[in-house]
Amino acid sequence: MLMTNSKKPISITNDPWEAYNDIEEHGNLTLSNIEFTTTNLCNMRCSHCAVGYTLQTKDPDPLPMDLIYRRLDEIPHLRTMSITGGEPMFSKKSIKNVVKPLLKYAQNRGIYVQMNSNLTLPQDRYLDIAEYIDVMHISHNWGTIQEFTDVGFGAMKKQPSLKAKLKLYEQMLDNSSTLSEQGMFVSAETMLNQSTLPYLDKIHNEIVNDMKCSRHEVHPMYPADFASQLNVLSLKEMKSAIHHLLDIRDEDVWMLFGTLPIYPCINDENDQALLQRLRDAKNVTMRNDPDGRSRLNVNVFSGDVIVTDFGDENGTISNIKRDKLTDVFNTWLDTDLAKSLNCHCEAFHCLGPNVLVKNMYYPNTDFRKNEIAMHSEHIFN
Repeated sequence: MLMTNSKKPISITNDPWEAYNDIEEHGNLTLSNIEFTTTNLCNMRCSHCAVGYTLQTKDPDPLPMDLIYRRLDEIPHLRTMSITGGEPMFSKKSIKNVVKPLLKYAQNRGIYVQMNSNLTLPQDRYLDIAEYIDVMHISHNWGTIQEFTDVGFGAMKKQPSLKAKLKLYEQMLDNSSTLSEQGMFVSAETMLNQSTLPYLDKIHNEIVNDMKCSRHEVHPMYPADFASQLNVLSLKEMKSAIHHLLDIRDEDVWMLFGTLPIYPCINDENDQALLQRLRDAKNVTMRNDPDGRSRLNVNVFSGDVIVTDFGDENGTISNIKRDKLTDVFNTWLDTDLAKSLNCHCEAFHCLGPNVLVKNMYYPNTDFRKNEIAMHSEHIFN
């Protein structure tokens, strides 16, 4: 197992999941981030779940951990690891046989770890892994408790009782606040869509004051796979929502915006004004999408590799049973799809859109041409 140096604390100036870090450190897009799908089980069935179509009632046997370790050892610049599902903390068997071994590997190698959980499970499960976790990530899109009880179980055939659902909601709030108070970095992500739009004030207040999160992440929602029928926002609605969040937010709490469909190369005065407002705002960052730029997703059962959020567009691109992940990543970068997306504007540290953003909002925009124009403009200036 490879060993590396100790980690710097995560902060507004140190976001290890920022794909632009690789441009600055290595001069090009580099595989530095692996996301593991460790279970297909979950105690909820959210209507907006990006992987809802893969959820099952029983997990198959995982691949040997020695194979997974070997593939990780072959990645020289591995900086971050994400653990996702399903609900990674749901199955005690999965925690023992897959999750904890991955966490210990990451700790020994000095890799940052994010756990994606709904935080509704017994608190002792989270306390048991707290020493290994750099970011506890939760999706929080609940404008009302009814939204949680309806949408949070919207795709479940056999529904729990209302009392059981409400207990999970309270457990989520309590877990978040308790873990935060004990020093864990809890980051709550809210999707911008028609359902959350009327409740952004309440959601932000709950994340900051009730859940005591260290960071509020904000991402527009795009239709993909299981969540393809959701009511997405128009560009105008989305920009208005971002302005509103900047108006009402607690400026002492880090707010991270990701996958925004607003770019320096788009000739729109309102867009550029919003981008400048985001750059100038206290404790606000904008993150480039890591999917396909620094990250691949590995399924621990099948070994299949996907370019995370591109899964429904591009499908499985390889398998760790036969290929090194660095080779898979380099092959991906050489595809026509990757080449059409992976632009780079040094002046603004921007890496362009992912395929979902481009297809939805900019289907006819050639971002590689925009890249050349921006480069020429800033060299000239």
